[in-house]
Formats: sequence, structure tokens, C-alpha cells
Amino acid sequence: MSQTVAQGIISLLQSNGINNIFGVIGDAVFPFFDELGKQDKIKYYGASHEVGAAFMASYQAKLTGKASVCMATSGPGTANLINGLAEAYFDQAPVLAITGQVSTKKIGTNAKQYLNQQQLLQSVTMSSELITSAESVLPVLAKALAQAVNSKTVTHVSIPEDLFTKAVPNSVKPQISVNAGNSWGTGFADQLEKIIPMLNSSQKNLIIVGQAKQAWRKNLIKLADKLNAGIILAQQAKGVIPDNHPTVIGGIGQANAPTIIGQADNILLVGAASFEKKFIPSGTQLIQLADNSTAVDYSRASQYIIGDLAQLIKLLAERVNTKQNADWLQAVAAEKQGLVSMIAQQEENNTTPIQPAYLMIALSKTVPANATIVCDVGGFIHWFDTYFQAQDQEVMVSSHWRSMGGGLPGALSACIARPDRAVVALVGDGGLLMSLGELATAVKYKLPIIVVVANNHQYNLEKSKMEAAGMTPFGYDIKVPDFSKLAQSFGAKGISVTQADQLEKALMESFTDSKTTVIDVHLSDISLPILK
Repeated sequence: MSQTVAQGIISLLQSNGINNIFGVIGDAVFPFFDELGKQDKIKYYGASHEVGAAFMASYQAKLTGKASVCMATSGPGTANLINGLAEAYFDQAPVLAITGQVSTKKIGTNAKQYLNQQQLLQSVTMSSELITSAESVLPVLAKALAQAVNSKTVTHVSIPEDLFTKAVPNSVKPQISVNAGNSWGTGFADQLEKIIPMLNSSQKNLIIVGQAKQAWRKNLIKLADKLNAGIILAQQAKGVIPDNHPTVIGGIGQANAPTIIGQADNILLVGAASFEKKFIPSGTQLIQLADNSTAVDYSRASQYIIGDLAQLIKLLAERVNTKQNADWLQAVAAEKQGLVSMIAQQEENNTTPIQPAYLMIALSKTVPANATIVCDVGGFIHWFDTYFQAQDQEVMVSSHWRSMGGGLPGALSACIARPDRAVVALVGDGGLLMSLGELATAVKYKLPIIVVVANNHQYNLEKSKMEAAGMTPFGYDIKVPDFSKLAQSFGAKGISVTQADQLEKALMESFTDSKTTVIDVHLSDISLPILK
């Protein structure tokens, strides 16, 4: 008995826990799609654009911690994956990209849609392999899948079109081996014994949480309490600890940066915080906990330790001394009260056009506590970072690559992965224009996401930064459609909000609707107060 390569790939992926494939069809993968359509073990989601498929795979992998698969054809299909694969690669999401290639006899020629895919993708993948024999397909794919999972990275395999229909032995079905956990790394014990005295001797501690899970909340709070530390949550860590916790003093961003950060004598960084680290004063002692060597900021960390973050936090919470520093606790409490007062003041700022801070406060009041919020990138995310008060929501954002356009496709895969939760895509007008076609994908697969558009008809952050640098703003203006009417033309529900008193009602109603909904919120073009 034998099976084709296409059948073998489907069997291999399904037996290793892959339930979804995100992709766009094309000539070089026709034979694979022929087999994919004949089975029901793996669900295929056809994106409107290959970059959307790659973003969908990236965000699903980040949300679940499990490998995701995206697929594209040769040439332009492969090229279009790059931005989404870069998102996964730099945010360390396990993604396997499978692409078609021209038939084996055409490789290296001037054939239509041929290019050297390995050269093209080498900067955004850990490995990229071109398979040239049917017997190698499944072993190479198994290796790539294992690398993606165990190294939390992106791997890529390109398969010539003619190989998909070749026969392979039916018995070949490699199983990947998943590491039980991260190794402590060499010299773990020595590093731990260096870090604990540093924490014990510091008197003014802050903890910046760049990477964590809600399951670690108890130990994170215990560690902060013993150190008398204020807690700062990076954008991607909002919701790990509720924002109303008394020692959570907000985030660091361009809408607000806690003044207390300049007074700290030690900052403990949990995981990576690619965006936030530029706000850390250069002379402050920084201790970093990382789960892999690539996450370490070697230029800033006074000491670092590589290991399983959950275990590291638990060990430190058990072993550090309990401090009694009333002055520092008072400073942390004062910072918290300042943030609370600032939010309360903006809650009353119900002017027209709508203030971005007011939008985020309205979201705080209406988004269900267990929802998933996928944020695109733009000026609005900094208002969100300060004024949205997370409870237990999962918040997702591009923490390193910071590409616009990923919020909408990311929300689609979050909805697929978390069908029991409300899913909100918080996007800017410019970011939505970059991924607008995925509204059709949402409607096609009946994904009831809520797309909230922070619409100020411009690249507001870029304009503000140019002004702050003494330049004359240029190129920041964009022409936007009526997103509510455009949503309706796709078959989604569309709502336009121009007045502050319309906002909460529109949001509340959207959470009771089973349709894809776009809420187009017209905002003022106010500049962010802190620009770096």
C-alpha cells in the first residue's frame, strides 16, 4: 500500500496536532489542495492575501503555544508570506510555512514564478528546505515541524509541484518530539545565586512583565509583594495581572510613562519587552529572566538567567527576602493614584471628535472580561496601553516586528482558536486598509469578530513624530472610505460612531450579535504626549 505525498503531508500534520491550515491557493499547490478538499480532519481557511494567512498562523501560534501552518504557491505567493512570517519569527511563534515550487525539472531555470525561496526567506526563518525527492518530504516536514515547536520559531519547506502526486510508503508517518520544557541553560544555579542577592539588596524595585501567562499571576504578585515592587505590564502582557491591582502602575508608552521608573534602583524584566525597554533609564540596574538566548538584551542586562519562566518566577518568589520599605511603597501607591486620576479625568472628556483615551475607557467598560483583544499597530495602541483597564482579557500585539495590518487577520485566527470567547480587533484606519480583504474572510467563515476602527484619517503617530523632530509632516494623510458602509458591502454589520454618547451603546450591542461587525469610530487627531 502507498499514498501520495499530498496525502502523506495531510496525515503527518493531522497526527501531529495540526487542525487548521491558513493559505491562498495557486498553481504549484493544486495537487495538494485536490487532496485537502477530500478530507475533513484538517480545516482549511482561505485568506484573501498570503500575508493575511501568515498573520493568522502567527497569532494562532502565539495564542495557543502550538504550531500553526500557513501555505502559499510559488513565486509571488511565497513572497507575500514574508511580512507575516517575520511577525512570527521575531515574536517567537511556532509556524511552519509550506510553499509550492515549480516542478523539479524547472528549478533554476527562467520558468514562470520560479525564484530561490530559500534565499528569499532566510532572514525570517530558522530553516528553509527545498525538497527534491518524494521519499524526503515527510521526514523533512517532521523535522521542520519539530524545530518550529521546540525552538518557538518559523521553519519553511518548499515542495515542487510534481512531487505532490508521487507515491510514498503508507507506513511513513514521523511523529515529532516536543520538549517537555525549556532547559535551565548552562550555569543556571550560578546565575540564580548571583541574582537573588541583587534583588535582596535593592530597595526600589520595579517589575516589567514582558512575557507571562495568567497562570503565573499568583507567583508574580507574590514576588512583587515581597520586593515591594511596582508592576509595569508591557503591551502584550496586559491582562496577565488585572490593571486594578494596587501595585500595577500601568504600561510604558507614548501616552504615559510612569515617572517612578527614574527612581528605581533595580528593574526585573520578565521575558522580553522590545518596545518598552527604550523607556528604561540607561543607568538603572536591569535583571532579565528569559526563556531563550535570543530574548536576552545583552546590551542592557546587568544579569540575566535563561530558563523556564514559570519556574524561575516561582523560585524567586520563594527565595527572595521580604522587604519593608514604606517610602517606596508610598511612591508606588502615589504613581498608581496618579494613573487612576488621569483615567477618571479622561472619562469625563466626552467631546467631539471623540478623544482616543475616551474610546479606550469605553472599551474597558464594555469588553467582556474573558475576551481576546488583538491590537494592530499605530498611535491608538499607546492610548489603549494607558487607558484600557484589563481584567482577565487576553491581549495580543506585535511586540517586536510592529507591522501594521496584522490585527484583523490575527483576530480571525483568535476567533478560530477561542470560539467560546468574544474577539475584538482594535485597528487603525491605515492598518485596516492594509488587510481590508480579510473582512471577506471573516464573513466567509462566519467569524463573529468585532472590528473597532480608531479612525482619524491619517497616520497620526508618524505625523506627531515628524513634528516633534522639527520636520514638516508629509505623507501622513490617507484617504479612507466609510468603513461602516464598506463592511455592509462585504456582508458584515457596519456602525459609524461620531459622537461620544453613541460609543458604549454601539459596543454593547456588538457583543450580542453573531455577525462580523465593524465599528468605525471617528477620533480627534490629538498627538501623543510622549514621543520617542
